[in-house]
Amino acid sequence: MTLRLLTLGLSLSVLAGCATTPGSCDSSDHNSSLITKMNCDYSGGYSEQVRQREQGLSDARAENELFHRVYQEIATQQATTQQSLLGQEQQRETLERSLGMLLNQLKSRHANKSQVQEQIAGLEQQLNGPAGAGQTTDAEARKQELKALQQKVSRLQLSLGYE
Repeated sequence: MTLRLLTLGLSLSVLAGCATTPGSCDSSDHNSSLITKMNCDYSGGYSEQVRQREQGLSDARAENELFHRVYQEIATQQATTQQSLLGQEQQRETLERSLGMLLNQLKSRHANKSQVQEQIAGLEQQLNGPAGAGQTTDAEARKQELKALQQKVSRLQLSLGYE
């Protein structure tokens, strides 16, 4: 009789563990049972969480790299505002391409964040508008435009939690 009860209890435990789907596994849930944890490990639920977090980290690193590239190009333009008009135009186009790539990636990745979308729209307006980056030929005015652009990019980066 004891053997039957033990077998029945074990069977119920296994069936309860089988009811766990990989999507419902949460590695931070300290209250889940041992069988649930084993099932999550066996079914790949935990490894899926790890994969998703690694993908998120990889995406964040790529965005951070784009931020650094934009900053570097802004700094290059600030240092070389006295160069010839042709050189400035080429650097402006490089900056606009980098900033455009960054903004497109941020738009798609953070589509549900209205504050971020507003900041992106402001940067796009500055980039594409009549008083956008690179539209001025006066060196001091250009320095001020670049400084304003750098501040907007910094605010966007901070609002996304990047450093």
